[in-house]
Amino acid sequence: MTRKETILSICLLILFGTSMHFVHHVPFFNHFLGYVFPVTESVMAHMKMVFYPMLLLSAYLAVSRRDIREIGAPLLGGLAVMPLIVLAFFAYWVFVRHEVMFVDIVLYIASIAVAVLLAKRWRTAPFVRRNWPLWIVVALLGMMVIGALTYHAPDWIIFADLG
Repeated sequence: MTRKETILSICLLILFGTSMHFVHHVPFFNHFLGYVFPVTESVMAHMKMVFYPMLLLSAYLAVSRRDIREIGAPLLGGLAVMPLIVLAFFAYWVFVRHEVMFVDIVLYIASIAVAVLLAKRWRTAPFVRRNWPLWIVVALLGMMVIGALTYHAPDWIIFADLG
């Protein structure tokens, strides 16, 4: 990815991920859409808002480059920042004990930027390119786990509605 593609990817994914956050307010929202789009204001919702845009970037790169081996790096970049979202949430939760919208927005923008930059760095790594079938399985498993946790989440704070 060129520098221009990287910046454009970051901007478009931030817009897409942010718009995902508001889909549950539309009148036609249903149970099925909740498997992909956030249904609460939770840490898990922010993780969803990174996973699915990065999965979309994976698909875009694979199709536009006509190379299935492009699928792994964005997916791995998204998965790599998901634990950082949880850590960042707890880092500020310890001090303020409630959600701070400005901090959430900054963390989300930083998460997408870091995920895209990691994807750019890992795109040519032999391990990533060679194991493209594994990344497809990881993507499918990730969608199933995230979808299941949407409506059947354990009673943990990262799944709690903080809004």
